[in-house]
Amino acid sequence: MIGQTEIRGLAEETGFPRVSLYLPTHKAGPDLRQGPIRLKTMLRDAAGALEKGGLTARDIDALFADVRSHTESETDPFWQHQEQGLAIYISPERTRYVQAPLHFEPKTHVGRRFLVKPLLPILMRDGTFYVLAASRDGATLFTASRFGMSAVSDERLAVSSAEFVGRTQFTNAVGWHAASRGGGNAQFHGLGESPQDGVQEQVERYAVAVAKAVDEILSGLDVPLVIAADDRMLGMLRKGLHYKYVVEEGLRTHPGAVGTDELRKRAYDLVRERLEEERSAAMERFEARRRGGAGSGATARIEEVVPAAVAGRVDSLIVAVEASAEGLFDREQNRAVVSPAKGETTMDLVDYAILQTLAHGGAVYSRPAHRTNDFPPVGAIYRY
Repeated sequence: MIGQTEIRGLAEETGFPRVSLYLPTHKAGPDLRQGPIRLKTMLRDAAGALEKGGLTARDIDALFADVRSHTESETDPFWQHQEQGLAIYISPERTRYVQAPLHFEPKTHVGRRFLVKPLLPILMRDGTFYVLAASRDGATLFTASRFGMSAVSDERLAVSSAEFVGRTQFTNAVGWHAASRGGGNAQFHGLGESPQDGVQEQVERYAVAVAKAVDEILSGLDVPLVIAADDRMLGMLRKGLHYKYVVEEGLRTHPGAVGTDELRKRAYDLVRERLEEERSAAMERFEARRRGGAGSGATARIEEVVPAAVAGRVDSLIVAVEASAEGLFDREQNRAVVSPAKGETTMDLVDYAILQTLAHGGAVYSRPAHRTNDFPPVGAIYRY
C-alpha cells in the first residue's frame, strides 16, 4: 500500500526523466519466473523512450542500476514476497517499489512526472480504512482497502511492543514466567501485589502505549479504524485511543486466529456502509454546489480542477476510473490547457489532479459505474 507521505513525494518530483512501471506479480508457483522476464522487457522499452528523450546509454545504466538487479532470476528474494501487482517509480534520485493488492496490466510510462492512475482503486477514499490487530504478543497497524491490506512500517509501534511485551512473556495462563536462580526459586517479573495484578498492569500500560502510537500515526486523518482484538484488549485500546474515527463495533477475535485476508474481509464488512455513504454525500455536495452556478465552489472542468488541486483547494474529487485528459499545466501562470494530441511536454491532467489532491490531504472518490450518464467524469468540490 502507499501512504500520503509517499504520494506527496511522487507529486513533488518533476523533471525528465521519471519512469513509472506497472506489472502483475505472483506470490508463488511457476508464474514467479514471469516477473524478472517481464521487468527486463519493460526496462528495454523504457530505455528506448529515454534515448529519444536525449539520455545516453551510460545515463540509462545509472538510472536503472537498482531495478536491473531484479531482472536476473525468480529466485531473487525480491520476487518471493510480492502481492498481485508491483509499481516501480524510477528517478535519478531514487527508485521506489510499491506492492499493491491489484492486478496491473503491464504498463511503461516515461515523462516529466510519475503516472499514478493505475493505483487509483486503492487511493480512493471510498475504499480505504485501517485495521489495528492487537494481542499480548504484539500489535500491527494495517492500511486496508476492499482489495487487500499491508502492514504499516512505523518504529513507534515497534518500540511500544518491544518495551512491554519483550519485558514479560505473555505465554502461559496468566502471562507470567519464572526465572530460575541458584536455589531454584522462581522470580516473577512484573508489578503489583500478585503475579495476576502485575501482568494486568503491564498489559494496560502496553495497550496505552499502542494507542498512543496509533493516535500519532493517524493524526490528522479521518479514515475509519477497525480494532481486532480479544474482548479485554479491545476494551483497553478503545479507552486509550483518542482517534475520532474508531469503528464502534470491533472484531472480537485474537488476530492470530484468522488469516490476514479473512481479517480484511471482516473489517471491510464493518466499514463498507460508511465508506459508501461518504462517497454518496460527496457526490450530493458536488451536485448541490454545481446547481448554484459559477463561484459555487464546485467544477467539472479539468482546466479549473488542476490549478485548484495544485493550490490545495480541492476538498473532494470524484473521478471515473477511465477518465483522462491529455494537456499542459503552466505553474507560473497557474493554468491548465487540454491538448489535442500527446506530446513530450503534455501529461494526463486527470492523473495529475488526483495526485495533487491526495498530496494536499484531499479525498478522491470513484464515480459509481451506474452514474455514467448523469455525473461528469471529473467533479471537484473546493475547500474555499
